[in-house]
Parts: sequence; C-alpha cells; structure tokens
Amino acid sequence: MASEPETMHVRLAGSYDFDRFERMVEAVQPLLWMQEPAAVHLDLGGLVFIGPTSLALLEAVINDLARKSFLAVGGQLILPRNEMTRNYLHRMDFFSGLDALEPIDEPFSRRPAVGFQPCMRFRTVDELPPVTSGLSQALVDRCKVDEVAKAAMWICLDELVENVIHHAASPVGGVAAAQGVLKKNRFEVGIADLGVGIRGSLAKNPKHADIEDDVQAIVRAMEPFVTATPRRNAGTGLFITKLLLKRNGGELLIRSGRGLVRGAGQEIAVTVDTHLPGTVVALRARTDQALDINSVYEQLAVYEADHDVGSGESDD
Repeated sequence: MASEPETMHVRLAGSYDFDRFERMVEAVQPLLWMQEPAAVHLDLGGLVFIGPTSLALLEAVINDLARKSFLAVGGQLILPRNEMTRNYLHRMDFFSGLDALEPIDEPFSRRPAVGFQPCMRFRTVDELPPVTSGLSQALVDRCKVDEVAKAAMWICLDELVENVIHHAASPVGGVAAAQGVLKKNRFEVGIADLGVGIRGSLAKNPKHADIEDDVQAIVRAMEPFVTATPRRNAGTGLFITKLLLKRNGGELLIRSGRGLVRGAGQEIAVTVDTHLPGTVVALRARTDQALDINSVYEQLAVYEADHDVGSGESDD
C-alpha cells in the first residue's frame, strides 16, 4: 500500500517588497528543493504585501512543482487575512496560477489594468510579444518617458523576457509582473525563471568560459555586447537598463545562483548563502524622474568606439 505524501508547510508573513526580496528567496527554499510529491500548505494568512518580483518568483516555483507533479492531493491555500492584500493578489492574477492548490473565486469585477501588469506566464517565443507589451504599457502609465525612451524600454524589456526563452533553458518558462506605486514614486518590474542561471547560460559561449562564480557571471552579463548567443541578440538589454535606471535614480537587482548584484551606479555585488536556481531580474524606477535614453545611447556609442565593437572584439 502506497504511503501518504508528506506535508510541506510554507508560511509567508509581513512584507516581501523590492528591498526584502531575499526574504522570499529564503521562504521558498523548501519548495525549490523538494524531491518527491508533497501536500503543500501555503499559508498567506499573515501576508501584508508582496511585490511583483517576489510574486513572479513564488509563482514560478509553484508552476515548476505542478510541472513535476509534486503538488500532491491535500494541499491547502490559506488566504491573507488583510482584505486589501487579498484583492491585490487577485488583481495581480496570482491566484489563477495556484489552481493546483485550490481554485479561488474573485470577489469583485475586473477593471482594465493601468499602471500595473498582472502575473504573466510564458514558455514559448510566440507568448513573448504580449508580455513585453504589457510590461511596457504599465511602465508608460506610471513613468515619465518620451516616445524615444518608450521604444528603448520596449526593446530592453523584450530582450530581458526573451533571455528566459533563449538562454535560461527553464522547463517551466518564466513569470513576469509589474506594479507602480504612485504614493512612493516607484515602479517595479520582476522577471523570474528557474533555468540554468546566468553563469550556466554564458558558459555556452566559449568567450566566457573563464567565469569562476555567479557574481562574476552577473557582473559580466551587465556589460554591453555580452551574450550567450551573439547571433541572436546584441547583449545590450541589461546594460542599457542599468544606465537608464542610474540616470533616473532607480535600481536594478539581479539574483542568480549564489550571486546578487544590486544598484545602478556603484553596484553591490556579493555572494550569498542561499542558492537560487535560475535568474531573477528586477527593475525599480522612480516615477517622478524621467527615463532619459539619449545620454544612454551616447554612452553606448562611446563604449562601442573604445572597444572597437564590430571588428571582432565583442561577442559578435
């Protein structure tokens, strides 16, 4: 007679915003390293707030468990006691990704998404355009951008979500979400996957075979024209995004393996104790400051000239 599956308890309480993202990485560790099916009890009763980056990671983890058929019968979902938090999770389409645990009906009628993009799951190239468009539109709704900057951010976001498909080798694909908070003059985008990570991706390109750890891999990936597949994209998405955020007063966070790089000017690059399979990229922009692309293009042109890009010195 088959034995009953074990019960896995995961409790989220308090806030998991951009500045507390590492709390989410630690919270999902038991789920990330499950080796066999279990009845998952996800307790959100004490949850106060969870930002789009943490939402994207949590949903990616749940989706991966569902793909592995690791969500055994008997799982439970305890909803947040705070009504505003519950409604926020509904609007961010978080519960629709947890049907494997427990279907949840929405208590209100939907309005068009303005200034935010609910969780979007994507696994194929054909699913990328609406993801990029949704994230870009949410950013335009909340941030100060002209038409040039709008087009540039579309290209950057497109490359970041495209990386999940072409580089991450993630069986479950990726999850992306965005949210603007006008009272705090902040706009955040989070993109998460559970693939091979930045180091594993860059290792496919012999030019980057010398990378020794996850931190070094992230730092190199933020340089212009660095890519695992030079014939597919330019490898400028992270570099341009970093410069845009630097001039805007925003911040970029990249987490992969045991590497964490955060900042947009003087970055903090550290090796952490907790391993995260795959990659999470988070952008936080100020909504009261413009995203100025012109100066970014000027700096990119200077870099291109200094490094003689096009004559064989770059990944191209």
